[in-house]
Amino acid sequence: MGTDGAGRDMAQVASGFGGVWRWVAAVAALVLTAAAIGLWARHGAAVFFDMLATGIAYCF
Repeated sequence: MGTDGAGRDMAQVASGFGGVWRWVAAVAALVLTAAAIGLWARHGAAVFFDMLATGIAYCF
């Protein structure tokens, strides 16, 4: 196996980056969930579902 300049095994270096991306994905999911709950609380269910359906329809 190869090593980086600091003598670490490349598998250790690669696994370190995987942990960072997991945290980024978890934080992004948490932010999106909080935004959805906030929209629901502010606008109510009907407006929330209308905005969601409009956004999905815009994609297609």
